[in-house]
Amino acid sequence: MDEKALHDEQRLMRMMRKTLTSIVRDTAPRDGNPSPLSEATVLGIKDCLLVISGRETELAQLTGRTLEERPHFSDETPNTHAVKISSIPKKTH
Repeated sequence: MDEKALHDEQRLMRMMRKTLTSIVRDTAPRDGNPSPLSEATVLGIKDCLLVISGRETELAQLTGRTLEERPHFSDETPNTHAVKISSIPKKTH
């Protein structure tokens, strides 16, 4: 499989994962109201997410990417920060 096809499939897997998780988030039980999704649908979504996750792992291995990527919310406080090398004082003895 060529590099463009791998990239396209990665993008497709990411889109499907994001769409399914958005559906779950949008239909989650709130204020005592049950989820409108049936148990079979919930299990189907879980199965789909497992297949997507497995394929994303395979694609990451094929392209040499790291699996350390994690989603984050735009308003989430980052738990890491960049430090400019020039701001680090030189050690003198």
